[in-house]
Amino acid sequence: MQSTVSARRVITSDAATIDVLLSSAEEQIIPYALALNQGIRVTCVGPGDFVVQPAEDVACGYTVHEYS
Repeated sequence: MQSTVSARRVITSDAATIDVLLSSAEEQIIPYALALNQGIRVTCVGPGDFVVQPAEDVACGYTVHEYS
């Protein structure tokens, strides 16, 4: 497993699927975040545009959602 992981990007214009897509992206990041002893940050960077990534300033086992 890599020591660093690229973020997962989720882009959709369909509000009905955003939760499913974000959950899937978080599930993909969990093993990497745990290996790094980090939490996960989900950042909304625009309408229907999210970045999901491990974050060293988020406690392991937690997910933080940010909206810009």
